[in-house]
Amino acid sequence: MATGTRILSTAAELFSGHAYADVSVDQIAQDAGITKMTFYQYFRSKDELALECLRFRLKRREEELDEFLAKLAPGVDPLLAVFDWLQHWLDPRHFKGCTFVKAVNELSEVLPAVEEIAVEAKQRIRKRFVALARSSGRGRSGELGQELALLFEGAQSLALVEGSARPARVAKRIAAILLES
Repeated sequence: MATGTRILSTAAELFSGHAYADVSVDQIAQDAGITKMTFYQYFRSKDELALECLRFRLKRREEELDEFLAKLAPGVDPLLAVFDWLQHWLDPRHFKGCTFVKAVNELSEVLPAVEEIAVEAKQRIRKRFVALARSSGRGRSGELGQELALLFEGAQSLALVEGSARPARVAKRIAAILLES
Protein backbone atom coordinates (compact mmCIF):
# COMPACT_ATOMS: atom_id res chain seq x y z
CA MET A 1 0.00 0.00 0.00
CA ALA A 2 1.34 3.45 -0.90
CA THR A 3 2.46 5.51 2.09
CA GLY A 4 -0.17 8.26 1.66
CA THR A 5 -2.96 5.70 1.40
CA ARG A 6 -1.62 3.83 4.43
CA ILE A 7 -1.64 7.06 6.45
CA LEU A 8 -5.21 7.82 5.33
CA SER A 9 -6.44 4.33 6.05
CA THR A 10 -4.77 4.23 9.47
CA ALA A 11 -6.06 7.66 10.45
CA ALA A 12 -9.57 6.88 9.21
CA GLU A 13 -9.70 3.84 11.47
CA LEU A 14 -8.30 5.73 14.44
CA PHE A 15 -10.68 8.67 13.98
CA SER A 16 -13.56 6.24 13.63
CA GLY A 17 -12.82 4.45 16.87
CA HIS A 18 -11.67 7.37 19.02
CA ALA A 19 -12.47 11.01 19.55
CA TYR A 20 -10.57 13.22 17.12
CA ALA A 21 -8.88 15.09 19.98
CA ASP A 22 -7.62 11.79 21.43
CA VAL A 23 -5.76 10.78 18.25
CA SER A 24 -2.30 12.28 17.92
CA VAL A 25 -0.04 12.60 14.91
CA ASP A 26 2.44 10.44 16.84
CA GLN A 27 -0.15 7.67 17.17
CA ILE A 28 -1.11 7.87 13.49
CA ALA A 29 2.55 7.70 12.46
CA GLN A 30 3.27 4.80 14.80
CA ASP A 31 0.22 2.79 13.70
CA ALA A 32 0.98 3.49 10.03
CA GLY A 33 4.57 2.35 10.51
CA ILE A 34 6.10 5.66 9.50
CA THR A 35 7.98 8.49 11.18
CA LYS A 36 6.38 11.76 12.19
CA MET A 37 8.58 13.46 9.58
CA THR A 38 7.11 11.20 6.88
CA PHE A 39 3.62 12.09 8.07
CA TYR A 40 4.36 15.78 7.50
CA GLN A 41 5.73 15.07 4.04
CA TYR A 42 2.23 13.92 3.09
CA PHE A 43 -0.02 16.11 5.26
CA ARG A 44 0.51 19.61 6.65
CA SER A 45 -1.58 18.94 9.75
CA LYS A 46 -3.89 16.55 11.53
CA ASP A 47 -6.80 18.80 10.48
CA GLU A 48 -5.87 18.48 6.81
CA LEU A 49 -5.63 14.73 7.27
CA ALA A 50 -9.06 14.64 8.93
CA LEU A 51 -10.62 16.30 5.89
CA GLU A 52 -8.83 13.92 3.55
CA CYS A 53 -10.01 10.98 5.67
CA LEU A 54 -13.61 12.07 5.22
CA ARG A 55 -13.14 12.35 1.45
CA PHE A 56 -11.40 8.95 1.49
CA ARG A 57 -14.29 7.37 3.43
CA LEU A 58 -16.86 8.90 1.09
CA LYS A 59 -15.00 7.70 -1.99
CA ARG A 60 -14.62 4.21 -0.52
CA ARG A 61 -18.30 4.01 0.42
CA GLU A 62 -19.39 5.10 -3.04
CA GLU A 63 -17.03 2.66 -4.76
CA GLU A 64 -18.19 -0.24 -2.60
CA LEU A 65 -21.83 0.57 -3.20
CA ASP A 66 -21.25 0.97 -6.96
CA GLU A 67 -19.51 -2.40 -7.07
CA PHE A 68 -22.28 -4.06 -5.06
CA LEU A 69 -25.02 -2.68 -7.30
CA ALA A 70 -23.14 -3.59 -10.47
CA LYS A 71 -23.07 -7.24 -9.37
CA LEU A 72 -26.81 -7.55 -8.69
CA ALA A 73 -28.54 -10.40 -10.44
CA PRO A 74 -31.14 -9.46 -13.04
CA GLY A 75 -34.53 -8.89 -11.48
CA VAL A 76 -33.19 -7.84 -8.08
CA ASP A 77 -34.60 -4.46 -7.07
CA PRO A 78 -31.59 -2.22 -6.40
CA LEU A 79 -33.71 0.06 -4.18
CA LEU A 80 -34.13 -2.84 -1.77
CA ALA A 81 -30.69 -4.34 -2.36
CA VAL A 82 -29.05 -1.17 -1.03
CA PHE A 83 -30.37 -2.18 2.38
CA ASP A 84 -28.66 -5.57 2.05
CA TRP A 85 -25.42 -3.72 1.39
CA LEU A 86 -26.16 -1.49 4.39
CA GLN A 87 -26.69 -4.53 6.62
CA HIS A 88 -23.21 -5.73 5.72
CA TRP A 89 -21.78 -2.21 6.24
CA LEU A 90 -23.39 -2.03 9.71
CA ASP A 91 -21.68 -5.18 10.97
CA PRO A 92 -21.18 -4.31 14.66
CA ARG A 93 -17.68 -5.80 14.63
CA HIS A 94 -16.58 -2.89 12.40
CA PHE A 95 -19.26 -0.19 12.42
CA LYS A 96 -18.64 2.60 14.92
CA GLY A 97 -21.26 5.05 13.74
CA CYS A 98 -21.56 7.30 10.74
CA THR A 99 -18.15 8.86 10.16
CA PHE A 100 -19.72 12.01 8.73
CA VAL A 101 -22.09 12.61 11.64
CA LYS A 102 -19.29 11.96 14.11
CA ALA A 103 -17.02 14.43 12.30
CA VAL A 104 -19.70 17.14 12.27
CA ASN A 105 -20.27 16.64 15.99
CA GLU A 106 -16.58 16.82 16.83
CA LEU A 107 -15.07 19.15 14.26
CA SER A 108 -17.49 21.41 12.39
CA GLU A 109 -16.86 24.41 14.65
CA VAL A 110 -13.11 24.31 14.10
CA LEU A 111 -13.12 22.84 10.57
CA PRO A 112 -16.15 24.17 8.66
CA ALA A 113 -15.21 22.09 5.59
CA VAL A 114 -16.21 19.00 7.59
CA GLU A 115 -19.84 20.02 7.32
CA GLU A 116 -19.54 20.48 3.54
CA ILE A 117 -18.15 16.96 3.12
CA ALA A 118 -20.82 15.50 5.43
CA VAL A 119 -23.59 17.26 3.50
CA GLU A 120 -22.12 15.91 0.27
CA ALA A 121 -22.10 12.38 1.71
CA LYS A 122 -25.74 12.61 2.75
CA GLN A 123 -26.75 14.17 -0.58
CA ARG A 124 -25.02 11.41 -2.51
CA ILE A 125 -27.10 8.75 -0.77
CA ARG A 126 -30.28 10.70 -1.45
CA LYS A 127 -29.31 11.28 -5.10
CA ARG A 128 -28.47 7.61 -5.49
CA PHE A 129 -31.91 6.58 -4.27
CA VAL A 130 -33.55 9.16 -6.54
CA ALA A 131 -31.56 7.90 -9.54
CA LEU A 132 -32.36 4.27 -8.75
CA ALA A 133 -36.06 5.11 -8.39
CA ARG A 134 -36.02 7.02 -11.66
CA SER A 135 -34.18 4.26 -13.55
CA SER A 136 -36.63 1.67 -12.26
CA GLY A 137 -39.50 3.70 -13.74
CA ARG A 138 -41.11 4.49 -10.42
CA GLY A 139 -43.13 7.65 -10.10
CA ARG A 140 -42.38 10.40 -7.60
CA SER A 141 -38.70 9.44 -7.65
CA GLY A 142 -37.59 12.59 -5.80
CA GLU A 143 -39.92 12.02 -2.88
CA LEU A 144 -39.25 8.28 -2.85
CA GLY A 145 -35.49 8.88 -2.89
CA GLN A 146 -35.81 11.21 0.09
CA GLU A 147 -37.87 8.67 2.03
CA LEU A 148 -35.49 5.79 1.32
CA ALA A 149 -32.46 7.93 2.20
CA LEU A 150 -34.08 8.75 5.52
CA LEU A 151 -34.59 5.03 6.22
CA PHE A 152 -30.95 4.40 5.28
CA GLU A 153 -29.68 7.14 7.58
CA GLY A 154 -31.97 6.17 10.44
CA ALA A 155 -30.84 2.56 10.23
CA GLN A 156 -27.23 3.70 10.65
CA SER A 157 -28.05 5.68 13.78
CA LEU A 158 -30.05 2.91 15.38
CA ALA A 159 -27.43 0.30 14.45
CA LEU A 160 -24.84 2.17 16.47
CA VAL A 161 -27.11 2.47 19.50
CA GLU A 162 -28.22 -1.17 19.34
CA GLY A 163 -24.84 -2.58 18.35
CA SER A 164 -26.59 -4.56 15.66
CA ALA A 165 -27.14 -4.55 11.90
CA ARG A 166 -30.80 -5.43 12.49
CA PRO A 167 -32.03 -1.89 11.72
CA ALA A 168 -30.97 -2.38 8.09
CA ARG A 169 -33.30 -5.39 7.82
CA VAL A 170 -36.15 -3.41 9.38
CA ALA A 171 -35.45 -0.48 7.04
CA LYS A 172 -35.58 -2.88 4.09
CA ARG A 173 -39.01 -4.15 5.15
CA ILE A 174 -40.29 -0.58 5.44
CA ALA A 175 -38.72 0.26 2.06
CA ALA A 176 -40.57 -2.66 0.49
CA ILE A 177 -43.86 -1.29 1.85
CA LEU A 178 -43.04 2.16 0.44
CA LEU A 179 -42.21 0.67 -2.95
CA GLU A 180 -45.49 -1.24 -3.05
CA SER A 181 -47.59 1.85 -2.36
